[in-house]
Amino acid sequence: MLNVILEFETSTFLFFVTVCFVAGFIKGIIGFGMPMIILGASAAISLPSIGLAVLILPTLVTNIYQVSLFGRTELIASIKEFKFFLLSCLLGLFVGAKLFVVANLNSLVGGIGLVVFILSFLQLIKIKGPERNNSMRLSSIFGAITGLLGGGTGIWGPTTVLYLTSIATPKQHQILVQGLTFAFSSVFLLVAHLYTGIFNHNTGLLSAFMILPAMIGMLFGVGVQNYLNQEKFRLMTLISLCVGGIYLMFRSLYLF
Repeated sequence: MLNVILEFETSTFLFFVTVCFVAGFIKGIIGFGMPMIILGASAAISLPSIGLAVLILPTLVTNIYQVSLFGRTELIASIKEFKFFLLSCLLGLFVGAKLFVVANLNSLVGGIGLVVFILSFLQLIKIKGPERNNSMRLSSIFGAITGLLGGGTGIWGPTTVLYLTSIATPKQHQILVQGLTFAFSSVFLLVAHLYTGIFNHNTGLLSAFMILPAMIGMLFGVGVQNYLNQEKFRLMTLISLCVGGIYLMFRSLYLF
């Protein structure tokens, strides 16, 4: 641990410990939000690339834990049901990871943030759009956008949750699918950023140390989430999506 602290300033190390605990706590309650919180906080201190590397292992481990809370039968059924979303998300993620290095994503991030905010806000004030189901076309479109955004910015939560909310996914099923999507995405994000060099020996060690505070925070959050019924869960999810949309719009102004 000493070597990691010496590689980065002690204040930076403690900063990420605190941020990862808070991010884990929020994720435990609503099933998403960890990358958004970690990246938002790291961007605030001008360390977005380190923040992107740091979130990879805590995100992977917490999502594996989130999926492990459900049975094998539920897991297999979810993979079959959302296979088009998952596949297009993973393909988009590799493209997005390359764009993080070579392109300016301001317009994409800002545009997606605006859409997420508007659609979430409309659902929040109970203005319902047309009913949708988990069709191959719709899931593939949302999956590709999610992968592109996730690979390019490390944030895949808002578009995933917006899609699941728009097709009226029940609370427990939504948490499982979110964990499944984010776990697969985390693995591919790790591979992609080993290639780009963002995840290296030093940032990888820092990311590994952040697993503990993230998991502790998540365990506290899951305890809170167990007391939320479907409507309260939906309300918290939509509020979080509105905040996420605003964050993406704000981040687009300072992404690079």
